[in-house]
Amino acid sequence: MDNKESSIEVSSETNDVNIGDVELVNTEPINEAGVVPNDELNEEKIEEPSDNYFEETKIERDRMYSEMLETYQKIINSSDTPSDQRAIAVQEISNITKTKNGIMIAENLIKNKGFENVVILINNNIVSVVVKSSNLNKEQISKIQNIVERELGVKISNINISNKV
Repeated sequence: MDNKESSIEVSSETNDVNIGDVELVNTEPINEAGVVPNDELNEEKIEEPSDNYFEETKIERDRMYSEMLETYQKIINSSDTPSDQRAIAVQEISNITKTKNGIMIAENLIKNKGFENVVILINNNIVSVVVKSSNLNKEQISKIQNIVERELGVKISNINISNKV
């Protein structure tokens, strides 16, 4: 890999840096000639997707929902929040709780259809379902779609289903 192609010049002057700026860095070991020596390359194999994918994705999803709930709770608890914004925050908490419950129920129902593991993610009314399976047939896809449509109230056209081994 040629380091010159993968590096970006970054100004070192402090007045050019703003809070929130991103600086790309290369973490590969290099020698004085600017080359990554073959004997220093990390040759670890990338793990095949496993239950770790499902568990880690669920943890990250739950962390995101917890942060959202905490933010809305702070809005509600603030004495400076106007009543109309407080009402919106209460409604958002209700929506998040409803979504989390729907996801939990749908994941459990999908597991009961014979899948070892499943994770459901929602973004802008698009539902992504990832099941642990080597392949999916039309009947399995149809069952998953029906569960998600019923439990999360989304159109089948907004449901994306994929599998990981």
